[in-house]
Amino acid sequence: MDHSHMGTSMFSPVNTDLARRYWYSIAGFVGALMIIRAVNFYQSQRRLRRRAANSIECPTKPSNRFFETWATLTAVVREASAPQLHIPLRGFSWLTPPPLGRVIALIVYWIIIIYMMTIDVVVKDAFFWERIGYRNAWVTITQVPLLYLLASKCSIIGFLVGTSHERLNWLHRWVGRTIFVTASVHGWHFYTDWVRADFVEYQIKMMPSIKYGLGAWAILLWTLVSGLAPFRRMAYELFVLQHLLSAIFFLWLIYVHVPISAQYNVWFAIAALSFDRVCRTVLFVWQNVKFFPDKAKCKGSQRIGHQAQLKAVGDSITVVTIKDVHFTWRAGQHLYLWIPRIGLAEAHPYTIACAHQLPDTCICNSIQLVVRKHSGFSRRLHDFAAKAGKKEHVTVFASGPYGSPPRWDIYETIVLISASTGASFTLPILESLLQPKGANCVKRVDFLLAARQGEEIGFYVSRLHELIERAKAIGIELGVHIAVTQGPSTFATDKTHTADVASASSSGSNIGRPTDEKVARVPVVDIEQSAPANPRKRLSAASADSHVFYSSVRPDVDAFIRGPVEATGGETSVVVCGELSSLRGTPRSGPRTRAIATRKPPTPMEQLAQKVGGLSLDAIADKYPNCRPELNPFDFYRAHLSNVLADITGVDPKIIYPSLSWTSSLDKGDLILAAPALRVKGQKPDELVKQWAEKFPDNDPLFEKPSVVNYFMAFYVRGTPIVETVIRTIQKYGREYGSNNFHGLKDPSDPSKGQKRMIVEFSSPNIAKPFHAGHLRSTIIGGFLANLYQAAGWEVIRINYLGDWGKQYGLLALAFEKFGDEEALSKDPINHLFQLYVRINAEMTAEKEQIEKRKQDGEDVTELEANSLDEEARRYFKKMTDRDPEALAQWKRFRDLSITRYKDTYARLNIRFDEYSGESQVPEEAMERIGQEMVEKRICKEDKGAMIVDFQELVPGKEGKRLEKPIVKKRDGTALYLTRDISELLGRHEKYKFDQMIYVVASAQDLHLKQLFKIIELLGHKEIAAKCQHVNFGLVMGMSTRRGTVKFLDDILRDVADTMHETMRKNEDKYNQVANPEATADTLGISSVMVQDMTGKRINNYTFNMAAMTSFEGDTGPYLQYAHARVSSIRRRAELSDEDLAGADLSLLTEAHAVNIVRLIAQWPDTVQNTLRTLEPTTVLTYLFKMTHALSSSYDHLQVVGSERELMKARMALYDAAHTVLGNGMRLLGLSPVER
Repeated sequence: MDHSHMGTSMFSPVNTDLARRYWYSIAGFVGALMIIRAVNFYQSQRRLRRRAANSIECPTKPSNRFFETWATLTAVVREASAPQLHIPLRGFSWLTPPPLGRVIALIVYWIIIIYMMTIDVVVKDAFFWERIGYRNAWVTITQVPLLYLLASKCSIIGFLVGTSHERLNWLHRWVGRTIFVTASVHGWHFYTDWVRADFVEYQIKMMPSIKYGLGAWAILLWTLVSGLAPFRRMAYELFVLQHLLSAIFFLWLIYVHVPISAQYNVWFAIAALSFDRVCRTVLFVWQNVKFFPDKAKCKGSQRIGHQAQLKAVGDSITVVTIKDVHFTWRAGQHLYLWIPRIGLAEAHPYTIACAHQLPDTCICNSIQLVVRKHSGFSRRLHDFAAKAGKKEHVTVFASGPYGSPPRWDIYETIVLISASTGASFTLPILESLLQPKGANCVKRVDFLLAARQGEEIGFYVSRLHELIERAKAIGIELGVHIAVTQGPSTFATDKTHTADVASASSSGSNIGRPTDEKVARVPVVDIEQSAPANPRKRLSAASADSHVFYSSVRPDVDAFIRGPVEATGGETSVVVCGELSSLRGTPRSGPRTRAIATRKPPTPMEQLAQKVGGLSLDAIADKYPNCRPELNPFDFYRAHLSNVLADITGVDPKIIYPSLSWTSSLDKGDLILAAPALRVKGQKPDELVKQWAEKFPDNDPLFEKPSVVNYFMAFYVRGTPIVETVIRTIQKYGREYGSNNFHGLKDPSDPSKGQKRMIVEFSSPNIAKPFHAGHLRSTIIGGFLANLYQAAGWEVIRINYLGDWGKQYGLLALAFEKFGDEEALSKDPINHLFQLYVRINAEMTAEKEQIEKRKQDGEDVTELEANSLDEEARRYFKKMTDRDPEALAQWKRFRDLSITRYKDTYARLNIRFDEYSGESQVPEEAMERIGQEMVEKRICKEDKGAMIVDFQELVPGKEGKRLEKPIVKKRDGTALYLTRDISELLGRHEKYKFDQMIYVVASAQDLHLKQLFKIIELLGHKEIAAKCQHVNFGLVMGMSTRRGTVKFLDDILRDVADTMHETMRKNEDKYNQVANPEATADTLGISSVMVQDMTGKRINNYTFNMAAMTSFEGDTGPYLQYAHARVSSIRRRAELSDEDLAGADLSLLTEAHAVNIVRLIAQWPDTVQNTLRTLEPTTVLTYLFKMTHALSSSYDHLQVVGSERELMKARMALYDAAHTVLGNGMRLLGLSPVER
């Protein structure tokens, strides 16, 4: 490849660029796998946290749409990756291609390589052969570092993506084969070019590097052939040694062969190889050399290596127990074992066959390896152990642990399937799951152990019986299935033999003692027929343990897996390992883990639908718009009632369904129908309802017989069905109950079309000015609306449009130059800048008065005016508009500091923003363009030097007169707010392509927003104007602080927090129970402000009343928090788990107070739906207070603590459901519910 003539240099820039792109691609793949690893890590931690908190019955089930999608994609990818075409011919099974997933990965890799080999080189000219040859040389050398990275046991790639050398080694082999192909193409094209020019011999004489290239190619060929399975297995130790030497020699050859510009690839590969070897050497020394061994504390400890006991079990199994191992490992990892006395130059990998001990059981650990005799080392090992007996100890060296097994404790059900010594992989997994190390999601484990001969698994059987007892103690359901398909069915011939095995085992992980001598001999029972029908059926009365099942036939693995998968409510992991020819229905490669999606049990609504004939949940959703019975139980009730009334009235149920409305209170019914709404002619409405009520069936499963008032029919739900359905639905959805993501879909019938996009602009304070009451109302209402639309499934973008531009910022910059304090600015930027602004304004006002006075006295004030603060501010702002770097930097600093401070304040209110926009972000060019367009379309006209919009000329009638004549540009050419808002609105639509945008602005801006929307329409964007909505609100009267009349939000919140803290201190006993009273007081204070703001309709003004809003009496924020905390207190005192509540007998809830609470919480999804129509926070707040009143009146009638246990569970399930709804409503409003 070292060709120095003109042709090669001509190709270099393109080739080096391709090399860069190759590594960008590798980095992209690694990055994608890192993201997948991060998501899986987050998901596993989330499951464990939910399990630790006992917050949900099935913590392994996906809890939201993202994780449901993620689980589905993971399952699809895993299943699609598994198929594999096996070559069944004896002696040729090694030709079996990789599984489909690996094949796809290889195809992707080869596409990249082929692209690099061919792009822009297949051009028929004088350089055709040379260009292709040189390109493939670059493709070859570029791949070399990856080859060595993938070969490393201490793999950097494996570390980043969370996998091990074993899972990457297959790719290492295929990359090597790909390099051989590209190197062959490289050499063949150069050789062909030389043959055509007839100077092959000349080139070889003149360019010695060619010989080195041929040598490197020969090594690639040798490595390819010797790496094939038949040759590799002949003498594995020799293969490893020659492979390492070949890899080193190959690097030297290509280093000499390639030009200097490409040698960095060789150094990259050398670095990867060196890093691996150094890491492994350091690890080996650290694990096998102890300078000060403590033999008194740990028997068997020695300075060099480890003392090991070898035990021959039967004719084919050797148990190696390595003592005094001072490192940890995870179930499923392996190590390399070197025993110089048996194999001087041999180190072999073996799975660690025991779980790591708990930290407090011993200062050291022992490792067990179970080695099955084959040939070579394993045969010599077994022969040595059989001859030596128990007294013989040998020195061994261990290197590891290697491997990156997944977490096993994040699944609800684990199915472990192993054949013969494959149990050395699965049994440690089981042991690790039964060692309490914190949260563990596992509830059930099914363990299948199969072998041809009993002696192959006798070592494991003795350990399994003790594990069953341990599983019982920690509440994990464990079933063990053992199948011996040939030979005798006993696992040990006598008690002594079993005890010996147990002795060998106990040193490793303190397990394995036989629980009963009868374990050694058990009758054989056919689990193949019994297990699928009843996986937990005891199969033999003579068995020592009712959880152990035995068989003498090959088990059907598909049937074995199906039982636990269908029984679980969460996610299942299936682990398979061993020589699987003794099993039916399994893949032939192992070990393999797979997460399996479970068949879900019927949902509460499905159970209800089964009780009501003629109704299908899917049919209901198709028939009625926005009807989602799975999410809203009352949708099902309305659909059923519509069907019943359609038969009675003859009216189309689609007309009846929307005519069924709420009642104002429960005593008036749950649903009500006004006869005139059905438009039935010929009879008076009051007579019609009487006839319909009489015809209503007495035995309707969901409704009592209706009552009639005037021309209304009121319907009352039956207690038992509504109680069972609603509580179970709330238990299922938890925080998602009340949300309906279908509302936010562009096409509810096709979710793949995506979500609608909503922009909510709210808060919008002015930089360096007080966060006044109007901004507070905008913040509270806007945050609520954003939450509301997000709960409805919209993609919500929250924008804070700051007042951050204008001449006042020039004045502010002057003030900071004169009076600014850096420390005060960093500590409280908003307050400090405001004080500066007030001060400079006062000076400017006094200066103007002085100039005016001198002007009246006849003095020449030209110079004074030219140097006045007002003129300086104008000039400074002109510098800003001209993009002066220094002026913009100072302005940006003020803006950024203010935003940082605002974020802290918003966080206290549970408010966040996706974008901090502002007047400054509107480009001057965009405003100029809009102004020109308005002139061209005659929307604006000149009036006394300014540009105005005369709506009376543009819009006929009263509407034009009401819109008045706004100015869009002043006489000096300065654009006003309206012009900026027009440009900003159109810019947002271009950027976000929103489906709707809401401006949350005070009612004082009603006219401004109407003018804005109408101008957008006149500009020809009627469809954009139709997407815009102004949500207005009234004023807050009398809002001031203890420190004066400046209305900073932080001061207001501090005042109410102080008031709440003082109120809390009045009850010393309860105050002492609160973990963080200051934080709780702050939360209560914020709740006080927000609830008072939302109590009335938005448009109404209200008076800020500190005493009323901080009271625990009446419908206030503190009372709402108290109601939530009281239910939390009942749950704590009841000491019931989520499982207890999930299994509660809800038929016990027959009291009127219990049924009424359920009737109320059933209305929550409808309340959210109605709020989308009203956009009034008070709609939610009124509902929540109605519910708190029902809860308060029920406590004396529905005692929880002290009741009979089953009744206590049922009542607590009721209150817990109410607690969920109350919390959901508070969070929707933007409140943070407190627990005490």
